[in-house]
Amino acid sequence: MKSVNGTTGTEEQQSAAAAWVRQFAAGWRDPAGPEQFAAHFEALVDPGFRLVQPMLPTVQGLAEWREGFVRPTFATLPDLRAEVDGWASRGDTVYIEFTMIATVGRRTVRWPAVDRFTLRGGRPVERVSYFDPMPLVRAVAVSPRSWPRFLRGQAMQLRYLLRRRSSR
Repeated sequence: MKSVNGTTGTEEQQSAAAAWVRQFAAGWRDPAGPEQFAAHFEALVDPGFRLVQPMLPTVQGLAEWREGFVRPTFATLPDLRAEVDGWASRGDTVYIEFTMIATVGRRTVRWPAVDRFTLRGGRPVERVSYFDPMPLVRAVAVSPRSWPRFLRGQAMQLRYLLRRRSSR
């Protein structure tokens, strides 16, 4: 994993950014399921962590993160993993460029993504993810074998959204 030129900030901020990127890469390298994945990241992020990304509702806090992101994502793509391609930081903001990899039907699908993390005290308080979901959508569309798993993941997200809405 390479650091991109342009990494700036105090020595402490740069060190925190590099440490976060290493932990991010380790957590995504080959997660052994949603529980291990969640446990890895929950130990590292702020309890009020906020996640914004395409195709999923915005979640705030570790309980919402687990129910609104981790469980539906891994129900849909159980072998999902990522490889970090590069990163850069500016102050308390860290950008990580990576490739998501998952099996859909009988095909391996890869799509690029960039996450922007805001760190406070070396811990992420927010993640905004940028990626084009079309490679994944296309792979699901042409693989009828993947439809039941995809629909289960979508149903989990819908149940989560309905529970969240009724509790507010």
